[in-house]
Amino acid sequence: MLKGILKILFVIFLILFTNIPTFAQTNYPFMTINPLNRLIIYFNKLPSDYQSYLNSSKTLISIIVNGIETKVKEDSISSDGIISKATFKKLTNHLEINIFLRSPRGYTITPLDYSNAIMVEVFDWNSLSPAEENYRMGLLSFTSNLAVARKYFERAFSNNHANSGYFLGLLYLKANEIEKAKKILQQAESLGCNIPDLFSALAQVYDIENEKKIAEDYRSKFFLQQRFVKYHPIPITTELRDSIFKEVSDLFPEEKNSATMKDNNSRDTTTPKPVIISEKEIQPKKVGLSVFERILIFFGTSILLLSILLTSLYLKWRKEKKIREVKRKFENELLKQKYSASSALAARLYKKSEEAAKEQTEPRRAQTSSLNAINPEIKELAEKIIDSRKQEKEEEGTNKHEIRTPKQAKIPLRIEKALQIQKEQIELIKKKISKLENIDAAEQKEKLEEIAKNFGINKSSILARKNIEAIEKNKDFTEKLFNKFFRKAKD
Repeated sequence: MLKGILKILFVIFLILFTNIPTFAQTNYPFMTINPLNRLIIYFNKLPSDYQSYLNSSKTLISIIVNGIETKVKEDSISSDGIISKATFKKLTNHLEINIFLRSPRGYTITPLDYSNAIMVEVFDWNSLSPAEENYRMGLLSFTSNLAVARKYFERAFSNNHANSGYFLGLLYLKANEIEKAKKILQQAESLGCNIPDLFSALAQVYDIENEKKIAEDYRSKFFLQQRFVKYHPIPITTELRDSIFKEVSDLFPEEKNSATMKDNNSRDTTTPKPVIISEKEIQPKKVGLSVFERILIFFGTSILLLSILLTSLYLKWRKEKKIREVKRKFENELLKQKYSASSALAARLYKKSEEAAKEQTEPRRAQTSSLNAINPEIKELAEKIIDSRKQEKEEEGTNKHEIRTPKQAKIPLRIEKALQIQKEQIELIKKKISKLENIDAAEQKEKLEEIAKNFGINKSSILARKNIEAIEKNKDFTEKLFNKFFRKAKD
């Protein structure tokens, strides 16, 4: 997923930035309408050879531009103002620009040096104010007689006409009158001049005065309005000084002013045989994006894709973290159950071993306790009886040895061990009793008591011995005792 997003970003980057040089070449000429009565046609180089014509109905302005090479074949732009539409078409050896008007109008066409553009403005002669009329007359004279244009601009600017201030200040700047040009341009800015080249002219003035910070501010204002039009200072030559400041007062007598304007009006806005280049409408074409707009789109797209990438990586990390937590929890539970199971198993095994040991030791304890509980005299009697029974069995076994099959049952290990312990205890009792038989109880009464004390035999035990002797004489009683104490053990 990460590789896919990076590939998309790389492709977008290539598309945008590989097309920038082509875009810079093919984006000329392009057109803007702002305000609604003004059309500005931008070129990569300011044309020096162009002619304009107005048709008989004064609703179509045609412009022919020579000496301009461009890869743009055709373009168009529309508006809701007096200029309804403007079309551009590239022919073999010239460019054709047609401007369609909603109602009859006059027009002026003026070059803009800083923007490398041609400015076309339309107006109604019948509704002009005196300042606006002087401004239009100055624009009509701007490309033919700079002194006459300066005079008209001075008259219009004296009536606080803002746009005339730009062209008047430009003429002073070209004549190297820097202080005068600065003052006029600043006043035009304060009056609200809406010609973008005003900011470039002020930037050049402040560059000449070495005010770099202020000059940069004005260049920024120029770029803000003209988007990607490059800034370049205009040449300043003293040769234009004479042609700009030539005295022309004799050409403008007050009494001839109105007549002269009428002559200029008829001369400049109509032609005897108007040339109509092409009145056929060209289908509107979408205006291409600027370099700045393309860069903004690229960065916006990059930020969006980067956000998607970071979001996906975060979700993937969160998912993996959750899986790791579940896995860790499962491992902990597994280990816990393993330890508890092993502990329970160990406890069960330990319990079973204890029970087995208990089962093995209980018969021993029972036999030992039963033997310890029997008096020595009874033990001795029991031993004699057991010996006599063994002898009888041995004799019976020898007599029947040839007849009986020698298949004997196996004795369990616990019973065998119990019998072994019983046998050892009987042997021990025998030894103790044999020592007692060697003592003359009648003659050595004190020694007998001492021996009895050492063996844990008290006087009652001696009395018991006498009772045992009496019991031996009574065979029925002896048989009952035998059955009572030893028959169960044997079974």
